[in-house]
Amino acid sequence: MQESIYNIKCVIEYDGSRYAGFQVQPNEITIESELLRVLNLICKEEIKIYGSGRTDRGVHAKGQVFNFFTHNHIPLDRFMYAFNRQLPLDIRVLSMEYVDLNFHARFSAVKKEYRYYLKQIPLNAFEHNYMAFSKKLDLNLVQNALKLLEGRHNFEGFCSVDVDKRKDFEKEIYEASVKETNDILEFKFIGSGFLKYQIRRMMALIIAIGLKEEKLETITKILETRDPFVYTKVADPSGLYLMHVYY
Repeated sequence: MQESIYNIKCVIEYDGSRYAGFQVQPNEITIESELLRVLNLICKEEIKIYGSGRTDRGVHAKGQVFNFFTHNHIPLDRFMYAFNRQLPLDIRVLSMEYVDLNFHARFSAVKKEYRYYLKQIPLNAFEHNYMAFSKKLDLNLVQNALKLLEGRHNFEGFCSVDVDKRKDFEKEIYEASVKETNDILEFKFIGSGFLKYQIRRMMALIIAIGLKEEKLETITKILETRDPFVYTKVADPSGLYLMHVYY
């Protein structure tokens, strides 16, 4: 008799401050390594995780998604309770559901939403891991910069130079916007997908434009030349959050 297999979709949130990113890395504590430690313990089998994407060291998530396959059919309320009891307190499972075997957290996703938080007055002792700091920005320039990033573009010039050149660099940004509340700027990016360092590199340039250290034309030049060396700064990871993955 053939053994049954089940596909489980999980939505989690985490404080990325003390982790070396999402993906398993040798000799590092990562979000994925903690998830696997607990899943292998609960399921009593070797589990493989399929994440919706990788977040960098120090980046946070409020809606990261992954799926995994298991031969165990455990009531999900019990599974989620056991999962959260064994995980560190800075990683929480928000939901679990059995899904079709064809579901894949990364390849089934249709768009992703990230937000970036920037404070325009000095950070206090409790904020350094959770938002970035900048002097006051010119919001008109910032909004003009964001508009240039919207639409379908080749974003090779905005991603890490070590990204495999066979990768599809063409992505569509459906929304790039900013909202100001009490000296905190909340940037929202919704797109078909994002490349390694893409949002942090875009944010670094947006900040420089808002400070009048760079011109709007720099964005156009990067999109046209696809040259990652036109502007190489990367924004602080502490301000970046993966908010939602859409399916």
